[in-house]
Amino acid sequence: MLLTIATISVLIVLVLFIWDTSSGYETQSNIRSFYRPFYAESSISHEYLSTPAAVWKTLTALDGYSSWFPQVSRLLPDVNTQRYVHKFSFDQFPLVPGARFLLRPNSWSPFYHSRIVVVDENKEISFDLKYNPFFREYVVFSLKPQSYGTTVTCVRTSKGLFSFLSLWGFSNTKSKMLENLGFFIPDETTKEGEGEKNGATTQASFLSRDATIAQAVQAGLDGNMDLINTIVDKPTRGLAKATLVQTKRKGGTLPDHLQKALSEVPTAVPTKKQSEGISPFSNQNEHIAYLVNLTLDGNDETLNAVPDRVIRGKAKAMLAKIKRGALERPPMPETSSNPATSMENNFEEEENEEQLITRLVKAGVDGNLDEINALENKVLRGKIKSAIVKEKRAKK
Repeated sequence: MLLTIATISVLIVLVLFIWDTSSGYETQSNIRSFYRPFYAESSISHEYLSTPAAVWKTLTALDGYSSWFPQVSRLLPDVNTQRYVHKFSFDQFPLVPGARFLLRPNSWSPFYHSRIVVVDENKEISFDLKYNPFFREYVVFSLKPQSYGTTVTCVRTSKGLFSFLSLWGFSNTKSKMLENLGFFIPDETTKEGEGEKNGATTQASFLSRDATIAQAVQAGLDGNMDLINTIVDKPTRGLAKATLVQTKRKGGTLPDHLQKALSEVPTAVPTKKQSEGISPFSNQNEHIAYLVNLTLDGNDETLNAVPDRVIRGKAKAMLAKIKRGALERPPMPETSSNPATSMENNFEEEENEEQLITRLVKAGVDGNLDEINALENKVLRGKIKSAIVKEKRAKK
């Protein structure tokens, strides 16, 4: 009788297990799972637009695991201390191999002893987690730096009669664990270098629109939508999403022009030395012509990234005239390797707000409103137009 009950129970568990793992759920992570009697293993890989240090900071914040890690309702440090507050806070918890902590898998269950096994800063951290008296799991988080950020791989293994519990609910909740983690990781893909702080020449890398779309669509085909969702330019983001849908319908093959764009190398555009006012262009007109040509070729990210609002405004005003047919496209200048250093002839000196208002008011009175309308600062644009009206009234 007991043998019959045990056999029926095992069959029911197997049926429910097969039904759970075969359920179709969408995820943006790369996942796989494996099971054989008395052994289960699952792997999740996800890409983040963040530095390994930013990801590591979130992974080592043990008090936040209950927000994104399945089967963790609460973690507490297992420390011998006289201070009551340290028993409920990880502020004084030593993050070293062998350090023990308490894990509560559900709000109604007791705490179970778990421990940290491996700590390799910004590279790997692993845990031995105990969920109940019969089931424990070995969890490893591995970090790999990439050009765009960081790839995190989580491998969970368990052994024993109840090892199948490691894959129970994997398709529904556990496979989305690293997606949930992404909500707590800040985007820190770049850091200001020491040379930049000392006034050294900096470089910004830009891709053409086709290359941006191609890389985003390729990542989307691999299940990672982060690159598409982080595209700042809305038309480019829309084109990337539409291209992804079309590519999936056609069997997952990128169009020829996008396949060529995948091999494009980012263009390094040197910027001026902020502390010395030195520009790679001999004058302001060359810089504007360079930005206008890039934008007309479909790369408007470079123009939007220019910190000098005067140059950006003049470039947008010239683009408006070219599109209306009132002005011809300027020739593409070559970046000067020996920039002019004379301050009398150097037009790169940045205008302050008063000088900008004075110059644009004079241009507006003469009927030239293109540069004014191209200003992104609505408050400044309003001040200038108000000053133009007052100036015109004073002349009557």
